[in-house]
Amino acid sequence: MIKRICLAIAIIAMAYNVKAEGFAVNLQGVKQTGMGHVGTALNFDASSMQWNPGALATLDSKYSFSLGGFGTLTKAEYTGLNGKESTDNPTNTPFYFYGSMKVSDKFAVGLGVYTPFGNTMDWGETWSGRYLIQDISMKSIYIQPTVSYKVNDWLSIGAGLNIVYGDVELNRAVNVGPLVGSPTPVDGSVEISGNNIQYGYNLGVFIQPNDKLNIGISYRSQVDVDLAYSDATADFTVIDPVSPLFPDGGVAASLPLPASFNLGFAYQINDKWLVSADVNFIKWSEYKSLDFDFETNTTTTVNTPGGPMTIPVLTDSESTRDWDNTMTWRFGTRYTANEKLDLYAGLYFDQTPTNDQYYTPETPGANKVGVSLGFSYKLTNKLSLDATVLYNEGEKVDRIDTNSGFAGEYKYRAWLPGVGITYNF
Repeated sequence: MIKRICLAIAIIAMAYNVKAEGFAVNLQGVKQTGMGHVGTALNFDASSMQWNPGALATLDSKYSFSLGGFGTLTKAEYTGLNGKESTDNPTNTPFYFYGSMKVSDKFAVGLGVYTPFGNTMDWGETWSGRYLIQDISMKSIYIQPTVSYKVNDWLSIGAGLNIVYGDVELNRAVNVGPLVGSPTPVDGSVEISGNNIQYGYNLGVFIQPNDKLNIGISYRSQVDVDLAYSDATADFTVIDPVSPLFPDGGVAASLPLPASFNLGFAYQINDKWLVSADVNFIKWSEYKSLDFDFETNTTTTVNTPGGPMTIPVLTDSESTRDWDNTMTWRFGTRYTANEKLDLYAGLYFDQTPTNDQYYTPETPGANKVGVSLGFSYKLTNKLSLDATVLYNEGEKVDRIDTNSGFAGEYKYRAWLPGVGITYNF
């Protein structure tokens, strides 16, 4: 029973730095989203610092600003013994802001504030998987100071510091029926909440062999998430006879979050057409297990034919994950219709790292396909309006979590519209 509580706490850590599919939103720029999330080899504006810090020094404008936001319309479905059940998720609004300045012809600095991870999944209080999760709300804010230097006409390098604030709240049911001798479930609940500040970095190399081809290479570091008792707490609500067995208190955990390596190409075919492609490698193999330590452990005594026996109730937990390394392939194009209007289109294939034998509804992963369309319209020579819409869908999967025995069929879909403005001068 308590192991199921621990499975959910994984989301606290994964909300901070995940680049693969799962609860990552990956909405850090309207233009790049319109091109299927490509960006490692693009240098449109200040937003480039998120994909490749090396690109910042290659911007033509002395000053560049980009800001915008998205709406997340997501839905997950589960089919099990009770038929089809689905989430009722509210709309969230990830946002971003980037600003950069060319200090000299070769040196640029910038600052980004964005929310790449943060979503709400609400399965309801009474669904069949309520002992694993009822609902979760995650928020994260990245603050990224960035520096970039143009070494010569074809090579630029850059680095950014990631200062990350993450916040999560999760609710799930707790069945205390066996503790009170009830043959049917008796539900209590637990709210797990936590927040923390993490640090990481990203590095970028931007290569321009000629005036048509861009090559981008970037690396985002692994972040080791350490949650102390003061960072995450468990707040139980159960009936009085067994409430002392579920004391409120802290939860400690430590997880390695994987590094990602990104390679991108962009080619200007002619005055009208630009094409780009990215491949992302995420080292999820570092994610082998979840280990959690409750601040207070409890036991109770039960009568058995052999006499009284002490059994654990609230105990520390280890849970196997054994995720795999993944690859994501992204393709995008920009068509310049005229001096004022650019059109975007994109396609990507996102590979899931989840292990089929350790699959839970907190992270209902699946291989996904995404398609996107967008446009930028110049309101003036310096100011443009950007808009996009992205649709992604995961393959239908039939999975089981051998830790809990919970099994069934999952399906995921999402619509992600976005709007922003860009100002270069």
